[in-house]
Amino acid sequence: MILTDPPYCVGVSSNSTKSSIIDNRMVLPFFELVFSEYERVLKEGAPLYINTDWRTYPLLYETFCSHFSMRNLIVWDYMWMKAGLYYRFTHEFIMYGTKGKRKRRFDGAQTDIWRIRCINYTDVKNKFHQTQKPTELIQRILQNDTDLGDTVLDSFMGSGSTGVACVQEGRNFIGIEQERRYFEIAQRRIEEARACRS
Repeated sequence: MILTDPPYCVGVSSNSTKSSIIDNRMVLPFFELVFSEYERVLKEGAPLYINTDWRTYPLLYETFCSHFSMRNLIVWDYMWMKAGLYYRFTHEFIMYGTKGKRKRRFDGAQTDIWRIRCINYTDVKNKFHQTQKPTELIQRILQNDTDLGDTVLDSFMGSGSTGVACVQEGRNFIGIEQERRYFEIAQRRIEEARACRS
């Protein structure tokens, strides 16, 4: 599985002015490269879950679909109000797709709206990254769409929440993070999760 939360690259352009849809399109070559690499390394029939938001989703949809079969768009209602001028933000999107065909592995009664409290509400003292996701959200994905011993790739691992959830759920984990500070936080959190499990 690929399960990752890439930078949304929205909001402000390089000269610190508010960006437009044209500015945001500059990220498309980056995501074309990323999705090409995901297609290369992902096994046939395997799933991928990509976090995004309402501004980036329209830009990513076509590129995503040129490499994978789009299965659904999950709405994560984090039951918390973030900033917002014209209605406060209370959700994010998770693009769900597969490389080729894949039989559904989770209960058919599950919906595409998930109400899971964000870390700001549940565990703010253990918040190490601005966009850190709760392990409960990641565990749900792992439980739904992987088996014990499966390998999960997070190429934008931040503070390592996906790695922690993989340890807790008995999955193998490959994480990539370019900022050393966050890499070291992720490494520590994953090692602590392993110690708790053993």
